[in-house]
Amino acid sequence: MAFAQAGPAAEVAAEPVVKVINFTADWCPNCQVLNPRLEAAIDRFEEGEVGRVDLDLTGTHSDDEAVRLAAFRTASETAASHGVTYLWDWYGGVTGLVVFVSADNGEPISCANRSLSTDEIERRIREAIVLSLRAPAGARKPDGPDCPAPQP
Repeated sequence: MAFAQAGPAAEVAAEPVVKVINFTADWCPNCQVLNPRLEAAIDRFEEGEVGRVDLDLTGTHSDDEAVRLAAFRTASETAASHGVTYLWDWYGGVTGLVVFVSADNGEPISCANRSLSTDEIERRIREAIVLSLRAPAGARKPDGPDCPAPQP
């Protein structure tokens, strides 16, 4: 498997080139389509190229307020531990969305959702790796669709 799934307390031996920030939940129908495609695409890469970070919002639909708050807190802390707090601020609570970021500075490069095939997700990851390695920080924008606008 070509990725390490990491949470707030996890230690990662070496920083990947690109991090795949996955806003997911067990109850999310879009995630049920997206996650297998995402995993299959990531498996096509060499160890250390891509790191997967799941921001799991499963507990956010619980009837128990303590469970809901804990789920939001854990996802927020995970985002912070990977240098993508701004993504949590933009998309926290959204599911079925993946953001590919440069691991060196957390810069967003592109996004994916259930509308993309495994091959299209792989192409986005490859593009993110090339841009992370070759383009200067702040100029890592791909051709084509961008990520959704931040949520209000």
